[in-house]
Amino acid sequence: MARLEKKQIGDELLARIHAEIIPLFGLAISDHEVIFVNPHLPKCWEVEKCEKYGCPIHGHEQQRCWQVAGTFCGGGTQGDFVDKYSSCVKCDVFKKACPSLVEELGEQLNNMLFLLRKQRRRTLEEIGKIGYLNRELTTSLESLDAKNREIQEMVITDTLTGLYNRHYLFTVLEDEVARCYRGTRYTFSMLMMDVDNFKAFNDTYGHPEGDRVLSSFGKLLKEVLRKSDRAFRYGGEEFVVILPDTDQTIAYIIGERIRCAFSERAFLVGQGFDGGGSVFKTVSVGIACHEPGLDGSQLLARADEAMYQAKSRGRDQTVRYGEGGGGEVNLGAA
Repeated sequence: MARLEKKQIGDELLARIHAEIIPLFGLAISDHEVIFVNPHLPKCWEVEKCEKYGCPIHGHEQQRCWQVAGTFCGGGTQGDFVDKYSSCVKCDVFKKACPSLVEELGEQLNNMLFLLRKQRRRTLEEIGKIGYLNRELTTSLESLDAKNREIQEMVITDTLTGLYNRHYLFTVLEDEVARCYRGTRYTFSMLMMDVDNFKAFNDTYGHPEGDRVLSSFGKLLKEVLRKSDRAFRYGGEEFVVILPDTDQTIAYIIGERIRCAFSERAFLVGQGFDGGGSVFKTVSVGIACHEPGLDGSQLLARADEAMYQAKSRGRDQTVRYGEGGGGEVNLGAA
């Protein structure tokens, strides 16, 4: 008879395990909130006759005290689930929650799922932190890159005119000349420009007014030139423009456009030797087009020669290298 009863109890436990425990394993794969529902959960403060009302579990219904960190049982504040688990499963509270093998298996499954969820949350938090740090790093790198570009721009830019400076001109020239020797039918042109009678203007109206003229000419170049063209302050009142993929004919048209536009700009100046008022300035333009065998310095020399030809002919002109002769140039009156 006793053996029969034991067999019946065993069969009932197996049936319950099959019905209540086994399905939870499958559900836990897709449902992160699945839990074994245990109707036998006791109130730990009642089981232990505890009066530690400040305990985080005290007075709360149907909570698994062994999963709550910082409880007051055991003579002191306890740690988290992992720290206290080995002692909690020996506690009367846990034993009362597990009157049969089914509840014990269910609670052990709950504990494993609890630990896995905790680890998952921690992993997600770490992933979130890593994502945040990556975004911060990306932002910092972008900011650094922007600062580097800004510094690089400052290094190659003339502060008065906003154009590129003489140092960067030679870098661009080297690149353009190299491009001509890559087997393509590519050429480029150069404009060399000088503001006419600039020394006399400075002597009459002062250097601040002269700086204003140079700054205005820099702005004019940015307005008139194409996006692919690059303008440089070569030194003093001299300017150079590199015209990529441009022959001498188109370069002449661009040079004339610049010269005419500048000659129409009026500069209001203060009291000078002539009383001040509206003053118009002009520019002389020399053009040179790259030819096979020329390096950057030789092309600059040709553009410079053409510019001084324009000055020798009376200034306010655009002259292409090699067209016509010319007389001596008075550099002091340039």
